[in-house]
This record gives sequence, C-alpha cells and structure tokens, in this order.
Amino acid sequence: MARREISVAILGGGAGSNAEALIRYGLGAEAPYRVRLVISTRDDAGILDVARRHNVARAVLPPTGWESALEHYLKESAIDLLALAGFMRKLPESVIDALGGNVLNVHPALLPRFGGAGMYGLHVHRAVIASGDKDTGATVHKVTSGYDEGAILAQRSIPIGDHPAPEELQQRVKQIEHSLYPAVLAAYCMDMNAQTDMDPTCRSMSGGPKSTTQISTESDLGRKIV
Repeated sequence: MARREISVAILGGGAGSNAEALIRYGLGAEAPYRVRLVISTRDDAGILDVARRHNVARAVLPPTGWESALEHYLKESAIDLLALAGFMRKLPESVIDALGGNVLNVHPALLPRFGGAGMYGLHVHRAVIASGDKDTGATVHKVTSGYDEGAILAQRSIPIGDHPAPEELQQRVKQIEHSLYPAVLAAYCMDMNAQTDMDPTCRSMSGGPKSTTQISTESDLGRKIV
C-alpha cells in the first residue's frame, strides 16, 4: 500500500538550524514526511529565513492569543505532526490533543537529566559541565504539557571531554541534533502510516494518520500565513 506523506509543521523562534535539517531531510525522494509550515514566535527569527529559502509557508504567532493562533495555523494547513525546534513555552494540551499526541521535540541533553523549566540553550550545557558527567548528547521525545516529560524516542551521546566551554559543547551537541532529529521524525512518521494501515479510523487534526507510540492566506481572525 502506498504511504501517505505526513504533513509537518515546525514551531520555534531561533536561528533555525534544526528546522533546516528537518526541511532538507523531508525533501528526499523516500522521505515519509514533508515540512509544510514553519511557525515562529518572533518575526525576526532566523527560522523564518530558513523557511523562505526552501519556499515553505511561514507564520508568526502574535504576542497575545498565540495559543488560539497556533491551533488556527495548524488546522488551516492540515498538519499531521508538529516538531518543536527552539520553542521555549509550554504547549497547550488542546494543541497536543488535536494532533493526536503527534508532537515531538529535541532536547540538548540526555533526558531525564538536565530537563525541565529553565533548561534550554547554554543553561543546559553549563549545568552538564558543572555536573561532572562524562557524557552528554541529544534526546528526541514526545511532548506533553510538562517540560521535557514526554516519552523518550531516541538518544545519542558524545563524551564531554576536558573542560569544554559551554559554547563549544553546544555546537557539538547541535551536530548530533541535526542528524538524530530528522531520522527519528522519519521513523515516527512511518509508524504513523503503519498505525493507519492497521486502524483506518486513527486520525490526527488534518484527518491524516495519528501515531499510537491547503493554506489559507488570510483568515477571518486576521492571521496570515505567507
């Protein structure tokens, strides 16, 4: 049976290096997903430039009412799965439920260590170095209403080395993220299709498959996808 291409949206607010990796992987001939929308928390974020270079639709969340705006963007774009990449807020349970739990994130440490509120960016790497641990790495996990509490899907580790600067460690971990995240997302999307083959009633927000592990340019709410 032919596999349905999973429609993915990326939500973030940073430079967009993970978004770039996810988009590029999804352009492959055998990729089970395609990134259809990039949503940013900031209108000056590099992640929007990444989307523009790849001709991916873009949207920016408003300062207030962003939760309803996010749900609107996802529904209007018929998104099956949401991939977080530099999103620092708690995701509303209504969004997670509407997507059938198909929301993933990559974290720059080996969860469950060094996760939770305040553990992002260089804060994570400073904590890792201060801990005296020998290894660090990246984790791809499902997203729940709590910070970094969802089921771990995959991890990859590297040795920390002798007294690295936090910035150096961050760059080394990012290299892991850029290969791990797309591969795990692809495997997850293949599982979504497999679950649909077994249970045709299993659907996400878009009406597409949901895992058990058409863009409107202007809405009636004045929210715009470009």
